[in-house]
Amino acid sequence: MSPLEHGARYGYLAELLEDPMIEEIIVIGGARTFIVRNGVKELINTVVDPATIRRIADQLLSGTGRRVDQANPIVSAQLPGGSRVHITGPPVTHPERMNIQIRKFVVTASDLDDLVDREAMTTEAALFLRQAVVGDATILIAGAPGAGKTTLVNCLLREVPPDRRVVTCEEVFEIDVDLPDLTQMQTRESGLDGGAAITLRDLVREALRQRPDRIVVGEVRGPEALDMLMALNAGCSGMATIHANSGLDALEKLVSYGVLAGENISIPFLRRTIASVIDLVVFVKRSPDGRHVHEILGVPEQMDPSVFIVEPIFVCSRSRLARVGGATDAEQYFGDPS
Repeated sequence: MSPLEHGARYGYLAELLEDPMIEEIIVIGGARTFIVRNGVKELINTVVDPATIRRIADQLLSGTGRRVDQANPIVSAQLPGGSRVHITGPPVTHPERMNIQIRKFVVTASDLDDLVDREAMTTEAALFLRQAVVGDATILIAGAPGAGKTTLVNCLLREVPPDRRVVTCEEVFEIDVDLPDLTQMQTRESGLDGGAAITLRDLVREALRQRPDRIVVGEVRGPEALDMLMALNAGCSGMATIHANSGLDALEKLVSYGVLAGENISIPFLRRTIASVIDLVVFVKRSPDGRHVHEILGVPEQMDPSVFIVEPIFVCSRSRLARVGGATDAEQYFGDPS
């Protein structure tokens, strides 16, 4: 698409979308527009009318197979360049206020070595995680929105041995990795072509039928947590992201999400299953000086079913990720990859 066509479709957002330094665009009904640059949010001096915002929203969703209207007031989709757009409109919002949020992937590391170069982790931590992936460890990546979880998933997946079959399940396609045996699936809203909705729970169940060596769930935030745990308990390894305030909190949130799957799901059962299938939790954090791995936790055999016991392997000390003294070698969790 030429710059002229780009501007005609996306209006004043076109220039913001083209700017490689802008990470996120937040439009609040046209009255205010914020951008995030280098992790810092700033207000831009542009105000447009509701009709223009509605037209831009329609153009952003054009070709994605999704639409925003009274029946579907909350929509997420992926733009051609890979950015993710999230739109909320009436009746969820005020009648004359449609909100648009675009998260651009402009600081995407290519692999674990690139993350080391960006000082997002140490060389030793990168080697440890590389061994974990090669050894088919199941890894849960936790952090706040925009902390770099998906970037880390992409980097970790590039370490998957070429003979492994990987199946991914996402709300919208965000995982971007070239593997020899990779199947990617995304959810579908109901009513787009008369078909029923396809949820993350549906995708995880379908993934297990495809003989995967590793199942990847783009973001766990609901009852699909139980389906993922059941799939991992069937013998394959996994990788997933989750919003959490710490590595330990991520495990507790898995319990909370698993309970949402049904009335007869017991918390002790969920705790036992989580402890048996999750090998590592990696917590990533965003700070004024960038995004970085804040801690890597092992999940050893649990002695108390009422609380999770974790083993710190790497923790952030004096703004640097450091190996915890006495931590067990990587082979405890995933064998000797050599």
